[in-house]
Amino acid sequence: MTNKVTSKASNLPGNTPTALASWMRGLAREIEHQGCDAHALFSEAGLDFDLLDSPEARYPVPQTTLLWQKAVALTGDETLGIKAIRHITPATFHAVGLSVMASETLEQAFGRMRRFVDLVTDASEIELLSTEREFVVELKLKDDTQPAHQSTDGFLCLLANAGKGLGDASLVPLRVELSRPAPQAGNLDFFEKSFAAPLTFGCNTMRIVYELTMVRTRLKGANTLIAEHLDQASQAAIDRLKPANSVSRKLRDWVANHLPQGAPSIEDAATYMNMSARNLQRKLADEGTNLAGIVDEIRQSEATRRLKQSGDSLTAIALDLGFSDASAFSRACKRWFGKSPSDMRER
Repeated sequence: MTNKVTSKASNLPGNTPTALASWMRGLAREIEHQGCDAHALFSEAGLDFDLLDSPEARYPVPQTTLLWQKAVALTGDETLGIKAIRHITPATFHAVGLSVMASETLEQAFGRMRRFVDLVTDASEIELLSTEREFVVELKLKDDTQPAHQSTDGFLCLLANAGKGLGDASLVPLRVELSRPAPQAGNLDFFEKSFAAPLTFGCNTMRIVYELTMVRTRLKGANTLIAEHLDQASQAAIDRLKPANSVSRKLRDWVANHLPQGAPSIEDAATYMNMSARNLQRKLADEGTNLAGIVDEIRQSEATRRLKQSGDSLTAIALDLGFSDASAFSRACKRWFGKSPSDMRER
């Protein structure tokens, strides 16, 4: 008898990557659309079909990879990942999907995706890079994770079509780099039309490249207040994924209280946690984070709140967040939001 996985992430081994169960709802609907029994296929892969309707339920990535493989074998359709996303809505991705929809710019939208990607899956991370003219969104797999090509096809296609999803069909990538092998000749045109950008297959990276000025164009549907409230909900959901006794969860409150004294060192944090610096770094790495990441997340969240909801001076906010001066705070804001603290307040 197949053992169904009905647990949330907190009930799984700490090194098992997981994905939001509702993300697989698109695949289930596409399987059914093609006349196949999705419920039976989920059962074969050891996944509880009923969890698709549970907002915060998680599936282990090894099982979801098996599900994708079985689905492709059953349907004979290598484009399944791209077709599955047509059944996806912003609410599929919890509050982060809705906060992305309320972002001021495409750059901010991708920033939210990067910040809260663990809510969707902790098997990969999003890295954002900017050059003088280009903005790069890179999907990086963690450790030895090897998800099915169809899974990354769908996720990258969603990212490439983010501009269209945010109401501006003109916000399309300059090019897309995919690590997967080139699809069969008969499916190549479908891939190109779906991504709406020139594609390169068999790359060492998975990247979507935009023109920098394009991702900084203000979006018509921007609603900063709503986006900020949803960010708080997303962070709370991520915190709930972590066991109550997780190191990062315990450390977060201490870091927030310590920031007015400056960004804490790993030695200070280790002393607070009553362990060696090396042991703390290892434990944080096991939880998919590090001290610098925790500091950056807290600073970004608090900067957003203070700039929008308080009349405090920029210098006061900078010092409270542990920056050496207002200039360092301004540089951080430009990295997070693509604009200065003053520009943030004018919106």
